[in-house]
Amino acid sequence: MKVMTWLKKLLSSIGVLVLINLVVLFLITEWAASYTFGPMLLMGRSKASSWDDFIWTEIIIGGGFLVLFNGYVLYRTVTGKNREYNRKLTEEKNKRNKKK
Repeated sequence: MKVMTWLKKLLSSIGVLVLINLVVLFLITEWAASYTFGPMLLMGRSKASSWDDFIWTEIIIGGGFLVLFNGYVLYRTVTGKNREYNRKLTEEKNKRNKKK
């Protein structure tokens, strides 16, 4: 029974992580598209140059986000920092509830 609870928590955590990754990558894509294809439409820049800039922006900023953010989450998970933080929050909450 304990394994199932742990598995549900793990899957929900992974789901949240994937959702955060997708939302941020969508926002990065929107930003990159507006700044690379906007000048193409307004100032007559070439389509090939705009595509090159868009692809490089996606690789550098999107890839950098994925590596750094997921690396940070992995570090916090492996070192147990999240458990320590959650335990401290729970202790503080219990102290406040006892005072009331």
